[in-house]
Amino acid sequence: MTASRNSYWLSSGFYSFATKVVAVLTGFVNFYILIRLLSRVDYGAWVLFISVCTVMELVKHGFIRNPLIRYLSMSDRNDWGALQTASLVLNFGIGIIQALVLVGFAYLLSDFWSLPQLHSLFLIYVITTFALIPANHFEIIQQAGVQFKEIFYCSLMKNLPLFAFIIFTLSSQWRITVEYLAWVQCLSTVFSGILSWFMSRKLLVISPTIDQRWLSELFHYGKFTFGTNVSSMIVKNIDSWMLGRMISAESVATFNPAIRVSNLVEVPADTLSFIYFPHLSKKISSAENDQVHTVKYFYEKAVATVMAVMIPIVVTTILFADEIVHVIAGRGFEETVPILKVTMLFGLLIPFNRFLGITLDAIGKAALNFKMVLAMAAMNALSNILFIQRMGTIGAAYGTLTTYLIMVSCNQIFLHRRFGVSLFAIGRLTLKMYKEFFSQFGFRVQSPLEN
Repeated sequence: MTASRNSYWLSSGFYSFATKVVAVLTGFVNFYILIRLLSRVDYGAWVLFISVCTVMELVKHGFIRNPLIRYLSMSDRNDWGALQTASLVLNFGIGIIQALVLVGFAYLLSDFWSLPQLHSLFLIYVITTFALIPANHFEIIQQAGVQFKEIFYCSLMKNLPLFAFIIFTLSSQWRITVEYLAWVQCLSTVFSGILSWFMSRKLLVISPTIDQRWLSELFHYGKFTFGTNVSSMIVKNIDSWMLGRMISAESVATFNPAIRVSNLVEVPADTLSFIYFPHLSKKISSAENDQVHTVKYFYEKAVATVMAVMIPIVVTTILFADEIVHVIAGRGFEETVPILKVTMLFGLLIPFNRFLGITLDAIGKAALNFKMVLAMAAMNALSNILFIQRMGTIGAAYGTLTTYLIMVSCNQIFLHRRFGVSLFAIGRLTLKMYKEFFSQFGFRVQSPLEN
């Protein structure tokens, strides 16, 4: 039983990690090339476009993905047809709303950032929005059905075409435009959706009728996770948005390399959270499990595992920040170096908030999670305005760091009082992981926490 469980976690962890690595690395290489091929204005426009697209996708994920995964994980297979049909109805509904919003606000956003090319990019993304409706549904049922290998292959199909197109334009010296990039992104979504359907068709169960009970359950749960994801993406993108508005698109291009590198550090947290949510949902739904003990155990172990990986990466990146920026962005980005040193610290704070949010969603406290993240978004907007006004481009990094520090402090007080979560226990588990790692090579490490 133990061997089978270990095999499950190793397989799930490997393919989840590979999925995140593919997405991050292809995005990173794309950035590496585009920042050299495009002007700073065009690259700044592409960054802002991608950030808005990411928000749109994660808004839908919050409203559709989290509720469906939770209820599919907790429900009998006989209910899957009614659940999937109800979810698809909501999926189409929010897709139509997003398309109307894009059409209505395409010009306004273009004018807001003084970037006329954004108008055509957002109109192209309207088509992508409709392609994402089935693609997202197939990916969700794959995750609920723990088909992480299939998700990995679909992720390849979604990320590689744009990557291949950028490599082609580089090798052929073909003049690239941001509109071409948006069209290739759209086609990649279509291809990914087709492959995802093929690989998930055994899990696809559609009921001929719409179950009003499940429609109501998914909607009322999803409205909070929807709000959570909106607020979360505001937290992650408000620095770039504020820079684009308060300074210029060029400042966004200067700031983005630091964010790209710091995003690499989030891969371990993204990987573990990918399998943490459905697994914790199943554990919580089991009546014989004590919720407080279950949450304390899984939260402390998840955060400690990610921190054990992140600490050496963060320290190394800060020490070699000059060399890293020079390699990935080239000359003319010296201002990015101190920004990178600050944004890398995000990686030591994000896991604490990330796993709190997942835990609250898993135990049915989506409304509380929404309120916490909404407060964080408001705080980050204010913090960025104040710091950017006083410090310029690097102020965006300090503003977001300040927000993370305040929210982690507040969240840990809540976790300690509600579930008995201990920072001391997380630190002890992290040191234990290092100790076990070094012991594999014959080193005896005495932990300072040992008596």
